[in-house]
Amino acid sequence: MAITIKCPDCGHTKQSDDGDEETCPECEGTMAPPPKKKYQAKTESLEEESRGKKKSKPRDEDDDEEKGDGSTRDGKAAASLELDPGFKNRELMKQVEGELSRGEVLHFACRPCPKIARMQGVVAACGDGLFVVIGIVVATVMLIAGSAKVPIFVLIVPCGFVLIGGLIAVLGPIMKARQARLGWYAVTDRRALVFSVALWGKSGQVEIYQPAELRKMWVKKSFWVKGAGDLVFKTTVTQRTERVRDASGRTRTSTSTSTQRFGFLGIEDVKDVEALVHEVLLTVRDDDDDDD
Repeated sequence: MAITIKCPDCGHTKQSDDGDEETCPECEGTMAPPPKKKYQAKTESLEEESRGKKKSKPRDEDDDEEKGDGSTRDGKAAASLELDPGFKNRELMKQVEGELSRGEVLHFACRPCPKIARMQGVVAACGDGLFVVIGIVVATVMLIAGSAKVPIFVLIVPCGFVLIGGLIAVLGPIMKARQARLGWYAVTDRRALVFSVALWGKSGQVEIYQPAELRKMWVKKSFWVKGAGDLVFKTTVTQRTERVRDASGRTRTSTSTSTQRFGFLGIEDVKDVEALVHEVLLTVRDDDDDDD
């Protein structure tokens, strides 16, 4: 907007784009904008102050931000390891912060890696597909061997294998992907949290791991995604012993062992997350123990 400048000596006026002082062409005096009145200067000052308050500071995921429930986000530790703290995922934050206590500081949150979940679903589907194959083979053999003399009810067992195996093979990958989409892991200044979604619905169970339970954590790398894997907090081994009778009529003992891992399973950047957990939950406490 053009500004009128005026020579105080001869009264000559001129329109100026920037309002800077100029030499008067009539008397070679100094032309300048008229002085502002006091109320005008005060009004402009208040307007500038008001505009400054309305400008919100751009949200930085590394800045501390206090939430309505009294919890706080702090992404500095994650940023130092070049980890995404997960604060930009609104749905994830809504789930995680609903489980935090007042004054608890959230440092990191993530979901299981979708690609790992898909691959695990495919492997499970292949295993379940074996039941389908067994059912089809058994039913075919029975029909060929017995021709039309085979009662219909005898085919219930192999058909059951086909039906159940087929359903599990189809639903397995879908459920694995769903668990990865709704499950989450979090690290705060007090603990590590694991949320496992239920088979149906969005509800689930939150498992809490205190710092003392994390001292022996270890990493199992993924075969499918580079840099991903399991951050294992604890492992349980279950043995099952059964007595079975062989063809000769003798009884023998059969023992099977199953291992189950607990922790941040199937996550990306697993080594960096391990370093974050150690820095946030273990380093300070280790120093405190040394002082004692």
